[in-house]
Amino acid sequence: MLSKESALAIVREHIRKESNIKHMIAVGAIMGELAARFGEDAVRWELAGLLHDIDLEECSSMEDHGVIAKGILSGKVDDEIIDVIMAHNHEATGVPVDSRAKTALIASDAASGLIMACALVMPSKKLADVRASSLRKRFGSKDFARNVSRERIMRCEELGLSRDDFLEISLEGLRKVSDELGL
Repeated sequence: MLSKESALAIVREHIRKESNIKHMIAVGAIMGELAARFGEDAVRWELAGLLHDIDLEECSSMEDHGVIAKGILSGKVDDEIIDVIMAHNHEATGVPVDSRAKTALIASDAASGLIMACALVMPSKKLADVRASSLRKRFGSKDFARNVSRERIMRCEELGLSRDDFLEISLEGLRKVSDELGL
């Protein structure tokens, strides 16, 4: 299995924009935190999150997002991780969302955007200063982080988590990588 460092090296071979790399680190951190809460393999879940957008800068459209990732990652990670990654764009790939890890990746991908946007509007620009009450308020504001799908975040309910619990777990995961995120 790839180490986090090896996975990051592969990410850096395919992703140039630092903001995209930070997003992938963030999603990996949330996935690892969720796996730990559910008694799942945190290393595998974090890898899926870290690698989920590996093809983002190579895709011509969202139609091939995930499909190109499969080609990049084949032989580097097992088919189960690739399947989880492909399912986060199930609308285009047709891979069913039929596992806890797949649902978690969809929700984590969206939650990372909301939480990082909350940190960026704080005077300190630090995750340490983001509060659960701020996340609840910002979640309800349609004008805040407009490109973040609230529907995808709410997939957390399929994991047996309330929105508030999920966002708090996600924030906790992001705080653990705050230095890597510069937040």
